[in-house]
Amino acid sequence: MRHYEMYFIKQDVASEYAGKETLLYHLFSERKRALFVEEKSLLDKQVSFITEPVCEEDLNKYIVNELGGFRTYEFRNDGHRLSIKQSQSDASLFVRREKLNLYSSGSNDAETVFFEVIRKLTPSFFAIDFQSGRYGWLNPIKQQKLV
Repeated sequence: MRHYEMYFIKQDVASEYAGKETLLYHLFSERKRALFVEEKSLLDKQVSFITEPVCEEDLNKYIVNELGGFRTYEFRNDGHRLSIKQSQSDASLFVRREKLNLYSSGSNDAETVFFEVIRKLTPSFFAIDFQSGRYGWLNPIKQQKLV
């Protein structure tokens, strides 16, 4: 099973860190591994400073509206679930104020559907799969080229 955490990064921070995704990954990774209360508290403050809270109600309504046409989609118990039988793909998405959690198994078809729906909202959602060490923007942010 794959697990992704997705954070809504403030737009100015996202623009500044386009091309420097490794630095963001290290911040979130250090926060996850922090053992001491003081260290975790400092890292929590840093993450809070660069992220925006997610409006759970609005995002849930948006996802239901976007995916309601799928026969194998359901929204219940504050979670979205999508199964794609042909490719034996399952994914569940949980929207929380501080982050989105996506759990998937089988092929990546169902998780890709969730990623595509979320990436339409804003370019500054940053996804992390800590287990595999994969991370990146759901919608790549273009760096400005200064002449």
